[in-house]
Amino acid sequence: MINGSIQEKKGNLYAVLSIPTTGGRYKQKWVSMGMKSTAGKRKQKERLDEIRQEYSSIICLEATEILFCDYIKKWNEETKADKSITTYDGYCHMINKYVYPYFLERKLTLDKIDTMDIDCYYQWLQTQCGLSGNTALKHHQIIYTSLKYAVYNRLIRDNPAERVKRPKTVKPQHNFYDVNELTHLMEIVKNDPLESVIYLTIWLGVRRSEILGLKWCNVDFAKHTILICETAVRGKQDGKVVRVEKEKTKSETSNRVLRMSKEMEEYLHSIRQHRMQQQILCGKCYNFNDYICVDDMGEPIKPDYVSHRFKNIIKKNELRHITFHDLRHSTASYYLSKGYSLKDIQELLGHSSYAFTADTYAHVDTSTKQEMADAITRELKAL
Repeated sequence: MINGSIQEKKGNLYAVLSIPTTGGRYKQKWVSMGMKSTAGKRKQKERLDEIRQEYSSIICLEATEILFCDYIKKWNEETKADKSITTYDGYCHMINKYVYPYFLERKLTLDKIDTMDIDCYYQWLQTQCGLSGNTALKHHQIIYTSLKYAVYNRLIRDNPAERVKRPKTVKPQHNFYDVNELTHLMEIVKNDPLESVIYLTIWLGVRRSEILGLKWCNVDFAKHTILICETAVRGKQDGKVVRVEKEKTKSETSNRVLRMSKEMEEYLHSIRQHRMQQQILCGKCYNFNDYICVDDMGEPIKPDYVSHRFKNIIKKNELRHITFHDLRHSTASYYLSKGYSLKDIQELLGHSSYAFTADTYAHVDTSTKQEMADAITRELKAL
């Protein structure tokens, strides 16, 4: 029950209530108790308790005044510090492009939104906007979490998103290149601005953020290892897309040490040699930093540039369509086809769990399954 006290004004009594608002704050509301200050203390207390109970059982005033579309924007900003830059950026995109205009048109206040409204929104995303159930589920996460926050702050009594039917998801089908396709791709991108990015991604099986965050200080030629511990991701600053550098990886298990082959070490030495030549050529104009994947002026390569240029390379050379992230799947698929265990692949990729690796790649190794089928029929021939 909400808190309240009794105040006197010109001989009349008022209940002063502390109404919770967003962000853990409160605002005062004065409610006439309908009695004079001469009323007995017991009657005053009983009347105060009645008013407190009455206002505790109804929706917070702010919930009746604020549109849901405005509230969800406000929630995203208030909880910004709890999200990663990429998560916040993604939430802004989904809210501004889909959630806000949809619910603005319907003029629903925070206290009026119900399960049916949310369910209709998910259907609209999939039937009218052509989004997948997997993407609609991300919208569900935003709406559910924002309304949970409203319940926590006592703006609404319960969370209608808890009762909604969650969008159906489909297990994503990952594309990947075989050895011949990877070799062809590497021949095509030789001397391209993305050469080092693509080569190292294929060899190491790392994420885009991890290869762009890789530094020379994390390469140990004596021990033949590379430490994956930093990332560079896409973010927004003052409305502009920028490269954001972070001294951490996606998860704790993504922090890992990878081995280098002799060929990989030779390639890294060649990159370093080229960089030294560029530094001499450009002089003070060169951007001196410790990142491995940079352009000819020393500028660290941006995440969006990688994705866009890679897409153009695939299209221009009429290669089978894959995304840049699919190079990582190609590496995993290659090792799986060579008989390496899923546990080895999990550690290479830095997945948080063995189950995720198994669920993602267990269907890929058709050659092993064929060998198993051939083996049993050879040994147990029909009489």
